[in-house]
Amino acid sequence: MAPDAILSELSGDPSGEPPHPDLSLSTATIPKTRRDTALDGLRGLAVLMVFLYHYGGGLQSSRPSIRLIGYVTQGSWLGVTLFFALSGFLITGSLWDTVGQRHRLRNFYVRRALRILPLYILALTAVAVTARLAGATLTQIKPLAIFVFFLQDFPHLSSIALNNHSPLPLYHFWTLAVEEQFYLIWPLILLLAHSRRHALRLSLWCFGASVLFLLSIYTLPAFQGARASHLYDDFFLTQSGAIALGCATSLAMGNRASLAGRRPGSHRIVRKYARPAFFTGLALYLYTCYYGGSLLLSDPLQFWLGLPAINLAAAAAIPLVLRDGLPRSIFSFPPLGWLGRIGYGFYVFHILFEPLYDHLGAQISHTTSGNAYHIDRAIVAFIITCAVSWLSFHLYEMPILSLKRFFPLNPSLPWGEPIHNTPGSHHRHL
Repeated sequence: MAPDAILSELSGDPSGEPPHPDLSLSTATIPKTRRDTALDGLRGLAVLMVFLYHYGGGLQSSRPSIRLIGYVTQGSWLGVTLFFALSGFLITGSLWDTVGQRHRLRNFYVRRALRILPLYILALTAVAVTARLAGATLTQIKPLAIFVFFLQDFPHLSSIALNNHSPLPLYHFWTLAVEEQFYLIWPLILLLAHSRRHALRLSLWCFGASVLFLLSIYTLPAFQGARASHLYDDFFLTQSGAIALGCATSLAMGNRASLAGRRPGSHRIVRKYARPAFFTGLALYLYTCYYGGSLLLSDPLQFWLGLPAINLAAAAAIPLVLRDGLPRSIFSFPPLGWLGRIGYGFYVFHILFEPLYDHLGAQISHTTSGNAYHIDRAIVAFIITCAVSWLSFHLYEMPILSLKRFFPLNPSLPWGEPIHNTPGSHHRHL
């Protein structure tokens, strides 16, 4: 099949014409959907993977079972890639389905701010206060301004941002900078799209730009010094490929703004290519890991080939869990969904309170090293982070998120059944 034919079939719009205006002018005509439990479960898995990456330990143990757990821990950084793919998938569905809606961009940006900023600002405030209590001067905590402008993923700025003299760490916040920068740019890029097929092309071009950047940074001799210093490992263009492919997957899932529902062909072909794409991407990533001797990204080959490959696998995993079968049943497991719903708070707090968890783990195990310490610290960290995240979600985040009703965006998902608006219904995919 020719590339253009595949693109036409993926977009479900062979003509390339824009959606009929009558289907997108009124927000009341766009069907809404329930929360998809499998996507919540997939997000819950991503949360668990990131937690294991930071608290798993055991890689250097002489015991094979513990060493195996250590290897699983080492590869659990992939949870971040899964987060990125899910973010691109969900925001693009809502953005494209509301083409023609009044104040669409304003509502999108306000809703993103309501979701991200309250907890983000609370964390930065806590870091600033603890730094002052630890004796830091105002000049010494000025690097926090880099976080305020979401620039902590930029080369040379990341190390400065973390030098804020606070006992509370923020080294995991680079991912939020990558996401926010994409949220800022992607809606504006979508304005250039005259059809869903064109929007799909743009998302693939964004992925291509990320791959080209990786090839340049991690192969050209001119950047050898930057590679040795890991200056670009967490940079926006390095890490945005998964978000771009998540956007492409969403656009390929069908015409959700249509009153008649999605076009069946587009959903079918996404399912047709999702499984081979997932296993091909995973296999290429594992090959680069074997070549580099680590499940972590360290060798240049892992960056310019392994990272795009695992981006593809992460995006392909989304339609795989949305079809009936064992994966969907697994990811619809309620505890995973619960963890996914409080996932943002969990991500923020599991590192922010790391010094507390280190202290409690040492108090319980009476040591600061060894298997007992790592296990005790991980158990304490998981329990407290779950509790704090649940309280934060219900007592702090949800009252603020309720303001989204003043900025409707009518999010929808392509596989759900349309439902009617009711006073008690909540739609919190964004």
